Amino acid sequence: METLYHQTNKQIQEVQSQMGNLERTDRESVHLLENELQARIDQIFNHLERLEILASKEPPNRRQNAKLRVDQLKYDVQHLRTALQNLQHRRYTREAQEREREELLSRTFTTNVSCMCLNPVSDTPGL
Repeated sequence: METLYHQTNKQIQEVQSQMGNLERTDRESVHLLENELQARIDQIFNHLERLEILASKEPPNRRQNAKLRVDQLKYDVQHLRTALQNLQHRRYTREAQEREREELLSRTFTTNVSCMCLNPVSDTPGL
């Protein structure tokens, strides 16, 4: 259990450091990095399921501590998943705003056509 715990903890730290690079990555490769991070987070969750099973098989005097450590890892990974989703949402919003901006800049605007409207109220005397 200890080796899997340390391996999983190391993977969490690696994902955290790669998430820092996500905002600085160019547009073409940001999708690849997001997919890689998502795959690594999924792999970490698989490790955590295995760790939960192993923690429940620990001797009673160490079981509580083992479960606590696994729960802490689960908490950390859940925060990583949420942070990745927030970064993706921000990027999607930014890309949508850029598309809208480009559409507005490329649109050709024309002047309003003058309208020859008669006001029927002004033509009636005494009102």
